[in-house]
Amino acid sequence: MKKILVLVSSTILLVNTLVSQEASNKKLRFGLKVTPTPTWLRSNDTKIIDNGGTKFGFGFGLQLEFRINSTASFVTGIGGDFLGGKQTYKAGQGYALNKDNTEYIESKNLNFNNNANGINSSNNSDYNFYELKSRSIKATYITIPVLLKLMTKDISGFKYFGMFGGNIAVQTKYRAEDEITLLKYNSSNNINQYEYNGTSTISDMRPPGDIVPINLALNVGIGAEYNISGSTSLFLSVNYIRGFINQYTATSSSMINDIKTNINTAGGTTASKQSALSDGVQINIGVLF
Repeated sequence: MKKILVLVSSTILLVNTLVSQEASNKKLRFGLKVTPTPTWLRSNDTKIIDNGGTKFGFGFGLQLEFRINSTASFVTGIGGDFLGGKQTYKAGQGYALNKDNTEYIESKNLNFNNNANGINSSNNSDYNFYELKSRSIKATYITIPVLLKLMTKDISGFKYFGMFGGNIAVQTKYRAEDEITLLKYNSSNNINQYEYNGTSTISDMRPPGDIVPINLALNVGIGAEYNISGSTSLFLSVNYIRGFINQYTATSSSMINDIKTNINTAGGTTASKQSALSDGVQINIGVLF
């Protein structure tokens, strides 16, 4: 958050300098905006992972417009976006954590065997095993829009416009809250296998090696400006944002398909596929000078 504020503040100072030097040049406009943004996570494989609901996100930023002609402008800027989403897991995916539940264990380091000292025994004291039901994500991005803006002439103080282009975003923070079911070894009555043992949540987690910190997205929208005085206008737009890049690596380093069956049958630790593309509806409210 502090890094984003410093970056945006520095950019505003630079723009103020440019504007004061080019006060008579109407080709450059700048402004500030806030961006309430409902977001959700889309999966490419809904048989394994599905959308679990929409989260309310928020952002803010600096907007720059370079006029090409009387109706077209190039729009860019920089901002901070606090986005998220929720996904449900449908293929029995799960993972192992250390005994303190603070770190994921990489699946390549697990061997589901049933010998006396193996994982599948009452002697296991190194790991906690969980089946994942759903995951809620909170992520922070530094975002740069690259847009073409086409605007009508003045109509009773209003100008209407459409925008088309994309966003370039760099992730600066990621945290997950998982809804999980504990798998606990049951050695009573010669059962000798892992069974479900209650559902809970675990917060503030970040899967190691699974996060892709770059996102590219389509950005299209419509809106209107209302002139207050001179070159100062209020604006409102509604933009659809559709992510292009999976925010996880295609195969997880820690998550395992059908973990309960595999651990009880001493099966292989088949790494789970994963997919999370960030979509949203961005409401831009701001002022241009």
